[in-house]
Amino acid sequence: MDERVRREIAHGVKIAAEAEDIWGWSGRIGALRWERRMKMLLSDLKKGERVLEVGCGTGLLTAEAVKTGARICSLDVSVDLIKKALEKPECGKASFFCASAYELGFKDASFASVIGMSVLHHLDIDKALKEFYRVLKPGGRLVFSEPNMLNPHIFAERTFFRERFHNSPDETAFVRFSLGRKMKAHGFRDISIEPFDFLYPKIPAPLAGAMNTIARVIEKIPVASEFAGSLFITGRK
Repeated sequence: MDERVRREIAHGVKIAAEAEDIWGWSGRIGALRWERRMKMLLSDLKKGERVLEVGCGTGLLTAEAVKTGARICSLDVSVDLIKKALEKPECGKASFFCASAYELGFKDASFASVIGMSVLHHLDIDKALKEFYRVLKPGGRLVFSEPNMLNPHIFAERTFFRERFHNSPDETAFVRFSLGRKMKAHGFRDISIEPFDFLYPKIPAPLAGAMNTIARVIEKIPVASEFAGSLFITGRK
């Protein structure tokens, strides 16, 4: 087994009990950030089509994805996190697999979409993109949201304060221009990587509405937008 995969499995064991709190989806700010991501990641899924969710973790995205009517196949390297996902009633409509993103175990051209939220930055991106391209149908879509390395907070927690922010030993973040080149090198087309989200999870709830409005304005400002916290990534086979 790949050593990086071993470390990610160990990390899953370590954070399983408190993973959802660590990931920052609680509270008013967490809810705003979550709702937006769900619209971005799931809006193009169609009823009946087969969709692969990579890095399902505790099944938060899975529980929403099944509501689209798509046939969701969810995988993670951590059996401990998958067990947490299976506790969610909605996740009973998905199929779960404990597997590495580098060895998906599905036939070529099996899926209409490959989706995920904050998972690519845990992976050897070249190995992962190669497998995603293989299992996508011609015209199939890759859709992810990932941390932006140009954001000062993201940079700090992925470098100097890794342990404090519960990061695994290998996880990183992306600069959109270099990621776009990698996607192109692996055959993807119609590539779009857009920075978004200036909402810091620790913002007090009473300020959520005002800060959300301000954040949306900043996202539209050239140069300033490059420092947003996340990247919305899409491409087609």
